[in-house]
Amino acid sequence: MGDEGGRRRTKADFRFDDARLCFGFAGTLADRGKAAPFERLARPADLSRWCVESGCTGASPACTEADLVRAKELREAIQRAGEAMAAGVAPGSGDVAVINRAAAEPSSVPELSADAASVRWNGDGVGAVLSMVARDLIALCDSEYRTRVRICGNPDCGVPFVDTSRAGARRWCSMKTCGALAKKRAYRARLRADGTG
Repeated sequence: MGDEGGRRRTKADFRFDDARLCFGFAGTLADRGKAAPFERLARPADLSRWCVESGCTGASPACTEADLVRAKELREAIQRAGEAMAAGVAPGSGDVAVINRAAAEPSSVPELSADAASVRWNGDGVGAVLSMVARDLIALCDSEYRTRVRICGNPDCGVPFVDTSRAGARRWCSMKTCGALAKKRAYRARLRADGTG
């Protein structure tokens, strides 16, 4: 685990390393390959925190249980759409409908600071943030990177990512998390094989 601002990461921390917005959102359900995945959006307050930490809004929106249910429905539609793109097939029509419904909501809008040195996003609640997430997936589907969607090589992870490497050979959603874990496991396996570990 890495640290952010001198603080050690925990399992509940959201991951934005090397991720598009839509797939960073899919990663709010961790350890998809395990029998018991880890839910990072366990409560409405977690969704509110994700909205701010993702950079989609500057103020924590009020979130209800209904918002949380709607967010998880979108998250799983995005996950399945990412898996479909990685497999070279079209996403299911039900998932496309969920994504389009979220994208149809008014989105957060950018506001440039007076010195033009920074941007703040303003939106009306969770719907505006979920709209940004859905629109990010739609933009990906309409780009040349659509064919570069992969599923993380960590069997416990399973989160989609966009391989922007020149060779098109990236295997991990993030080198800071899954890639580092894979290197650590390979190192330990070599030590065991050499009889030194």
